[in-house]
Amino acid sequence: MNRRDKIFSLFLILIICIFKTDQAPIQNSTSFNFIDGWNYKLPQHKSPLLKESQKHFTNPRYTYGKELKIEGFNEEVIISNSTLKHNVFGADNKDIIGLNVSCPICEKAVQFLYAQLQLKVSFEVIKQYFILICAIYSSTEVCGGIFDSYGPELLPVLSMLSDPADACKLLLGEKCNEPDIPAHQWDITFPDTPKPELKYKELTKVNSPVFKVLHLSDTHYDPDYFVGSVTNCKEPLCCRTYSNLRDEEEAIPAGRWGSYEKCDAPKILLENMLNHIALEHPDIDYVIWTGDLPPHDIWNQTKNSNLDVIRDTVEIIFTAFPDKPVFPAIGNHESAPAGNFPPPWMQDDTHSITWLYKEMTNHWLRWLPASAFNTVNHGAFYSVLLRPGFRLISLNTNYCYSLSWWLFLNSTDPSNELKWLVNELQQAEDNNEKVHIIGHVAPGSDDCLKTWSRNFYEIVHRYEGTITGLFYGHSHADEFQVFYETTNYSRPTAVAYLAPSVTSFTNYNPAYRIYYVDGDHDRTTREIIDHETWTFDLQSANDEGNEPNWFKLYSAKEEYEMNSLRPKEWDLLINKMKVNDNLFKRFYRNYYRDSPTMPLCDTDCQNQILCSLKCAKSHSKTQLCANTI
Repeated sequence: MNRRDKIFSLFLILIICIFKTDQAPIQNSTSFNFIDGWNYKLPQHKSPLLKESQKHFTNPRYTYGKELKIEGFNEEVIISNSTLKHNVFGADNKDIIGLNVSCPICEKAVQFLYAQLQLKVSFEVIKQYFILICAIYSSTEVCGGIFDSYGPELLPVLSMLSDPADACKLLLGEKCNEPDIPAHQWDITFPDTPKPELKYKELTKVNSPVFKVLHLSDTHYDPDYFVGSVTNCKEPLCCRTYSNLRDEEEAIPAGRWGSYEKCDAPKILLENMLNHIALEHPDIDYVIWTGDLPPHDIWNQTKNSNLDVIRDTVEIIFTAFPDKPVFPAIGNHESAPAGNFPPPWMQDDTHSITWLYKEMTNHWLRWLPASAFNTVNHGAFYSVLLRPGFRLISLNTNYCYSLSWWLFLNSTDPSNELKWLVNELQQAEDNNEKVHIIGHVAPGSDDCLKTWSRNFYEIVHRYEGTITGLFYGHSHADEFQVFYETTNYSRPTAVAYLAPSVTSFTNYNPAYRIYYVDGDHDRTTREIIDHETWTFDLQSANDEGNEPNWFKLYSAKEEYEMNSLRPKEWDLLINKMKVNDNLFKRFYRNYYRDSPTMPLCDTDCQNQILCSLKCAKSHSKTQLCANTI
């Protein structure tokens, strides 16, 4: 049993022991009314928000670096005397609070603990036990903060589960044998309208009009970032005045512009990036902003502290783009505790998420039409018409997030969001509109609940002739996920673009994405014509007297030798990377934005990444990667 498994087992022991204390749950699960009476059949927004596209995209004459050698790629990367190991989906809440463990350990701990339910130990005593054990690996402040932040949400949920082992299946999904839970199986109903026959459209011609789109994600602004503080600390987030140095290591000071360690973005980094964008890309038509505004100090957050960061970040973005349309999506870190998004059936003010949606509504209506108020206020999602025949839909994908504890009681289409999405897409299909969808957690992410992801996958398959782009963040990596038809998963139907993070947390160079979208002309497809990733060398910028030197790291068509960015081309790229080691190395370099601290990626790591690129449906690697890796 590794150290993480030991910690998790102890964590569960301490948590479940509380369930038989003198503290009663807030209410019985039978008293919840899980039926959401909200009317999801709403009229569509029909007044275009964008002006006609004026720019024209010219394909450059590419020279491909087929024999590109990446120096040091296969060398072991050492930081603070410890070898880094690759994790496909980066470091997020599951790693931070120690839930990235094996299913057998989780289930054994739960079953053992249920045998101890006759114990009646007070909340405070259990908390002290937890802190004593947890403090071996982190500070008492972090341990106590995690307990205080997550306990009030997690404990009443687990106390109401009919089978506590279900918690492990929902958290860990495919890691568990027979992970499907009957009570959490549900299906979206589609209209009777038959799926239209797919018609091939010619590729967009050179010099056709385009929209130039900026994609920002995972800014994670840290107002407490402190230059010179410890970057290699014990806490889940470093670079703060109180950060404690890891044992037997020499302190590495935080640079002016950020750090490759567990540190988030200082304000000066956000301002520098936005100033650069204003100078380099004054011709962007609109911005998509896919969430995660607060930092990763999840043990230390309150509703008010998160709201302060949200307000500050919104003001920074609004100041940078006073005349540009901005279309946001909500991230898992916006809530407190992070990741917890109770559906509307949770009416208890102590646990309800209305405090956050009310705030987001006030901010987002700076950019959105008044018609978006209903859906944003209800569930933090919306639909707007960008141009005649071109629509954007923003989803709250936290309703599939596996650390949203109240979903453990009932995960059936929270907020009626997917029913609403189908209604929007059907109207779009009827009106010959093309649709782009944005969100934060990509549907193929390991921390997206399996049933929600499966239903969304079916929706993308049904409306593949309408959906021409999907855009997410969350993983912090520069990557993508391919959707396939749902019979034998052989024909690619769509691609989800996962934008690189602005924060460097962890081992990344800060970055942003530019898309070129097919614009206004008679044969427009509204497809992505090309995309670019822009970044800078954080290590060099942190040298005394330097500033970030932003540059275009790559463009997709040039770097990966693609004829277009249609789904079949991305599927072909995956297959090419399987046999072309240099091509994969280029992709992996871009994954970390050419960071000097990118971890060593061995064969297992490479296979894991290639598999994840094929999995736009969560917890389906066995099914989707069987003949690929």
